[in-house]
Amino acid sequence: MEKKVLCRERDARAERLPVPSGNRAFYEQKTLVYQGNTEVTQMRLGMCWLEPGQEVGRHGHNCDEILYVLEGKGTFVVGGEKYEAGPGDLVYVPPDAIHGGHKNTGDKFWRYLFIVGQVLQPLDSCDVCLPSGENVKPQLVKEVEE
Repeated sequence: MEKKVLCRERDARAERLPVPSGNRAFYEQKTLVYQGNTEVTQMRLGMCWLEPGQEVGRHGHNCDEILYVLEGKGTFVVGGEKYEAGPGDLVYVPPDAIHGGHKNTGDKFWRYLFIVGQVLQPLDSCDVCLPSGENVKPQLVKEVEE
């Protein structure tokens, strides 16, 4: 795959993470920038979108993560503390902090970016760890079109 300088959301892979999320057994995200499609070496950037009432299940990573809200409103939960967040707000998640229960509390889609200190495409790693200690792998929903 050619390494890109310009990455477009419409060209990103859509991934389904098998992390219990409210009344669903998964949530979906897109990873936009990662080592496989750019020259980036220290991080990964992606986007989550949640329907009204939908939430991201509790999980952890072995690295820093920053969550930045693009639109909508919701509650992030990090280390048991709740943070109401809307457009322009960001939340820092320290390494190994259990986070999740992030919930869309609005009546429109809640979209936020995540910046994670891991370079691998999630499909190539077991970077999501449930509170039980179980590692889970995302499932491909939409392949990248080249």
